[in-house]
Amino acid sequence: MQKNRPPLDLAREDLMEMEGLLCEQLSSFLSFSGHALYFPTSRAPEEPQLLTRERRLLLPLRRENRLLGVFMLHGVKAREARPLLPFLPAIVDLGLENLARAKAMRTDSVTGIATEQALFAHMENAAERLRAYLEEPNAEESGPAPLHWLCMGLVLLRLGNGDSIVRRGGHAFAEAYFKALADACREALPSDVLAARVGRWEIALLFPASGRGACHKLARAALTRMEAVRMPYPVMTKVVHPRLCAGHALYPQDMRGTELHLAMYDQARMCMDRARMAANVAGQEAEGADAVESRIMPFARILQEGGMVLEILPLGRLRLSIGRQAKAREGMRFALWGRTESGAARYKGELVLLHTRDTDSVAEALHLEDVTCQPEVGDRLTLLGETPVLSPDLDEQEFSGGRMPVATGGRARADGAATGKAQPQPECVGGLCGHGDFLNRFGIEAERRSRFALCLLRLEPGNTEGQQAAAAPLDAAHDVTSLQGLVETALGIWRAAQDKALEKMQAGQPEGSATGHPQPLAGRYGSNSLVFFHPDVDAQTLVSLYQDVCNELNSRGILAAAGLAGYPLLQYSRAEMPECALKALEYALLLPDPKVGVCNSLAFNISADRRYSLGDVFGAVEEYKLALLADEANAMAWNSLGVCMAALGRQHEARRHFMEALRHGPDTALAEQIYYNLGTVCQGLGEKRAAAQYYRQCVKISPEHQFAHIRLGQLCELGGRRAEAKRFYEKAAALEDARPGAPSLARRHLARVAVRQRKGSEARELLHEALVRNPQDAASMLMLANIYLDSNEDPAMAELLARKSAGLHDRPEAWQALARALRKLGREEEARVAEAKAVLS
Repeated sequence: MQKNRPPLDLAREDLMEMEGLLCEQLSSFLSFSGHALYFPTSRAPEEPQLLTRERRLLLPLRRENRLLGVFMLHGVKAREARPLLPFLPAIVDLGLENLARAKAMRTDSVTGIATEQALFAHMENAAERLRAYLEEPNAEESGPAPLHWLCMGLVLLRLGNGDSIVRRGGHAFAEAYFKALADACREALPSDVLAARVGRWEIALLFPASGRGACHKLARAALTRMEAVRMPYPVMTKVVHPRLCAGHALYPQDMRGTELHLAMYDQARMCMDRARMAANVAGQEAEGADAVESRIMPFARILQEGGMVLEILPLGRLRLSIGRQAKAREGMRFALWGRTESGAARYKGELVLLHTRDTDSVAEALHLEDVTCQPEVGDRLTLLGETPVLSPDLDEQEFSGGRMPVATGGRARADGAATGKAQPQPECVGGLCGHGDFLNRFGIEAERRSRFALCLLRLEPGNTEGQQAAAAPLDAAHDVTSLQGLVETALGIWRAAQDKALEKMQAGQPEGSATGHPQPLAGRYGSNSLVFFHPDVDAQTLVSLYQDVCNELNSRGILAAAGLAGYPLLQYSRAEMPECALKALEYALLLPDPKVGVCNSLAFNISADRRYSLGDVFGAVEEYKLALLADEANAMAWNSLGVCMAALGRQHEARRHFMEALRHGPDTALAEQIYYNLGTVCQGLGEKRAAAQYYRQCVKISPEHQFAHIRLGQLCELGGRRAEAKRFYEKAAALEDARPGAPSLARRHLARVAVRQRKGSEARELLHEALVRNPQDAASMLMLANIYLDSNEDPAMAELLARKSAGLHDRPEAWQALARALRKLGREEEARVAEAKAVLS
């Protein structure tokens, strides 16, 4: 038998809300014509009273010896009521018990607010009442006009770090904390707002809204009150910092036309899904955002500024967080934004949607502002243009100035159709095509050729002679006139260089020989880039041409870089050549002027390095192998491939790759890295002698290699040679001193040696120095706490250090040290909790 069930409480507001249900129950025992509910402050009847002359019956509503109110029944028949007077207290108790159970069915047991099903039922009922009134406004059964429910606002409040609070404080603490948040949320809510728990860490607010502004205002006020809740974790004195966010949706404004024909059961849940989607977007900013406004997102604004990059796909494509549910469609263009080291927004380029799915979409990078700054997971999106386009082509009218290639091309097609002949567009024969038109023509022409080259030319305004100030970098609003000037200038210089190269080639040919050469194709590749297709040409033969183009552009104050890729290239297909040209452009940007790069082994190496830095180890391995396929003597690729294999746990393969890198005669800087990597791999394989040999080779080449000294010290310490280990650590510490402000890893190792030599005071001094250099060094804090505990000195200080270490890094050793400190302080219960956390962490 369950004895610890929660009490079924009733309040006066519950009686007012369920007054009709109480009347329905009483009508089963006696008849009456009307009723009224009173809340007297004095002279309330102790027992039911029958007023025969007035035909009224007074029923005191008592529950658990507490008077809730008085229920007055009108039009009571005395002959029916008088025999029931002795039984009316029991009848009233039964009715109140039923009310309490009805309340419990639609109330969350932890927070005391409504359940999700109760909220949906309320929403469905309000919509049905409104629909019935609109269909028959004069019907008596419709009751008072519910026109205030014409627009319903649904606000979803979410605790984003609820699971983290459970891990740190336990389930009971997390529920108590969430109850405190719910209490703060409903503390000052208007009377027409229904609060409900709709998920483990979510609260929904349903109310008749006048617009999105009312939803935003309600969400802001609720988040402000909830953020003011302060509750410390058990055992730890650290206060919980909630990560709160909110999303809101409007019904029926955020519903599509066809969705309004669905059953209200489905519509209510679809509206909740959209508020939850908005909260998901707001939660992406919640961790780093301080202002409440930045953590509230309306559903209608997701498409405009709520998208983000979820995944980097091959062929320069990306998976985005917006799909058909957020009203995204193919052809929409977005500006891509990243973050600088200081946290400021940085414009990266433009994307176009190629394919939309239900909850996500696939986009292509239309152009990148800086090819070395590639799209990353987490980059944000903003919608470009008020009306979406239906194709991935750029809107040429924005950049064309006096010329309109797209419009002109359209007229050419119309004229060609009128004459019945397919005439080529003059803009695409040595002229300039739009991005989409170029890709279509490139696909057709590339299939006809067994050999061709593709070039990407990137342009940026630079400093011209005579300018007083540097040109401002391009931002999201691109100066159209400036961009058009760059493109036209670059196109004119390219045409002149192309004509000059053609004349030179024709001059070297004998008279009467064939002079027909296929014309190259030019097109746009974003707002500040051009792309050129050269049929029947090798990429290497075009290097001098584009060096001349870049030199001429640089002399006119335009910063230019060109990336060349030639087909055939390894196992790449014709359709993958634009991706190879992007790799070449990324390589070219690292070269001195003139910046012209060819997609070769070094370009693959740089692209693989970028993949590895983004965490794509397997993708990096594939590209390093391509770099070696293009040039087997690329020592950097061999070394980097070894690093990847070591990261994947394949130590023996990593060792073979490092040895191969040494065989190809690397320069001094690379040889230093290879020897250190070989030492690390051998140490991981347990080959201590070989590891020490390679570390010594590294130190011989570079005596200032700090980590090689530390590794040698670790090997000596493992071999029991503490004095020799100390010398290596001291050398590493001296190198650290030459770089003020850097964390002191060597002092931590020196402290460990001092502890083993029973020099506690020296170890404490070294650890204090390490903490001065890095106050967030959790390992040094933990070591210092253990020193205090082992020497039976100041357990309070040990508790402080161990608690802070556990807060920085949730490791079992920190919780065990905290348990030891608490037990020495006589706080046995807290120590047991800390030991339990050590097992769970």
